Amino acid sequence: MKAPATLSEFEQVFPSEESCWRHLRRMRWPGGFHCPRCRGTRSHRLGRPHLEQCASCRYQVSATAGTVFHGTRVPLRTWFWAIFFVARHKKSISALQFQRDAGLGSYKTAWLLLHKLRSTLSLRQDELLTGLVEVDESFVGGRKVPGPGGRGALHKTIVALAVEHRGEHAGRARLQVIPRVTHPEILAFLHSHIDPEAQIATDGLQVYRILPEAGFRHRRHIQGPRERAVQILPWVHRVAGNLKTWLRGTFHG
Repeated sequence: MKAPATLSEFEQVFPSEESCWRHLRRMRWPGGFHCPRCRGTRSHRLGRPHLEQCASCRYQVSATAGTVFHGTRVPLRTWFWAIFFVARHKKSISALQFQRDAGLGSYKTAWLLLHKLRSTLSLRQDELLTGLVEVDESFVGGRKVPGPGGRGALHKTIVALAVEHRGEHAGRARLQVIPRVTHPEILAFLHSHIDPEAQIATDGLQVYRILPEAGFRHRRHIQGPRERAVQILPWVHRVAGNLKTWLRGTFHG
């Protein structure tokens, strides 16, 4: 089933709470019910919408077990609304805005739903980036005291970024907060997230000169004017820009 891209499509695909539960059960058991205890394929729906009971061994299985929805008292359709807004808005959505849009009575509930959903977006750390990988670092956060911009900006959080370059589009990305831009910190980030056979593209910062000695294939670009940065490392700058846009959209208050 194609995911809804507009509010109108969302209303058509998920018009009721029951339609959301039907979709969740299809996602949980795409080939039909499958009992984890006896491998039975027939079940009975119990009083609560998330519970199925195996017709063979009477084992009860929850459609929400092992998911972010397990144990929730919030209607499943509200969860689906939250997923829709998180996925649909490039600038993300604040908990206060979601509370208003979804008609929730509690800000805490809105915040908790968004927090749980965002916590599921982190990818498996054992999946290393491959091919040509752009690497850079970015400084995130408001300037608290007068100081220089760019690298070395005061009172900002340093985020290391690595993005697979796949020609006309980006592949997977990894982002990690690091305490400082030094050889040990950069190498630890690269070894944790990039396949040793990958080729790494960076700008001309001195900290990256050590990469060949560390066993990485390295493509080093001398940046020159700031405008050229987007040309030599397009996707890592796109991801860094999206990160800052997302943070402003979520925490603009």
